[in-house]
Amino acid sequence: MNFYQWGTWGMSTSLQPPTVRAALQHSELLEKYSHIPPEQQSQHVHRVRDLAWDIRAYPCTGVGAWLVPQLCRNPVYPDILKRVQAGETLMDVGCFVGHDLRRLVYDGAPSDKLYAVDIISHWDVGYEMFRDRGRFEAHFIEADIVSQSGKLTQLKGQIDIISITQVIHQWDWDGQINCCKQLTGFTKGPGSMIVGNQIGNPKAQEVTLKSLVVPMYRHNPESFAKLWDQVGSETGTKWETQAWIRTFEEMSFGAQDGAWMEPGVSLIEFVAQRIE
Repeated sequence: MNFYQWGTWGMSTSLQPPTVRAALQHSELLEKYSHIPPEQQSQHVHRVRDLAWDIRAYPCTGVGAWLVPQLCRNPVYPDILKRVQAGETLMDVGCFVGHDLRRLVYDGAPSDKLYAVDIISHWDVGYEMFRDRGRFEAHFIEADIVSQSGKLTQLKGQIDIISITQVIHQWDWDGQINCCKQLTGFTKGPGSMIVGNQIGNPKAQEVTLKSLVVPMYRHNPESFAKLWDQVGSETGTKWETQAWIRTFEEMSFGAQDGAWMEPGVSLIEFVAQRIE
């Protein structure tokens, strides 16, 4: 099922995309953080789904990606959690409803050290999703990360860790260079890291999907390292990268969630550590 079929969802579990079925089977965050009983979660998710879809019809909304926190799956997540607990700052770029940030807080991170940025605000939908208005103190800024928005000036050079999931892949190579250069400007210095995941492919290549029309660059670990070598060269910084190709199933998505994209499509999970 792809995002064009989102509207066919009913309340029947059999009509739910695999990602949603998996999320509802592993619903610890909704049950223990948001205090939503398991028997109420399907109805709750469908209601929130409609709120999010009415704001903007994202592909990730359609496959229910926002139901599966991704940052906590990254191999360096234990280190990230310790660093935020110790007082370091984290910025989630492309935060959507703030699901990754809620998982951080559930795991013991202070919410006042968290910043969230997105070009379109689904922040109130996040409060509806997690029922934590008044106790979740992350700072949200509605802004375009690549536009050099004045709204983000206060965060320049102030961030220890940047999480950016399902964002960078939307551009071609040059667009991704521009995005990553902007991200670099928010980092404090050596020791800062940029982590996340995005659509990738074992064969690095530029693709243009009929449904989206615009060219996008798909990375494998080798091309991702080259991307950050160029970013470092153009910004006077230096980065060490780790990246892993993952299947959709490994990231708790449905096997068919990428069926509308090119052959061989997968996910690439990454860590870019600033060393200079």
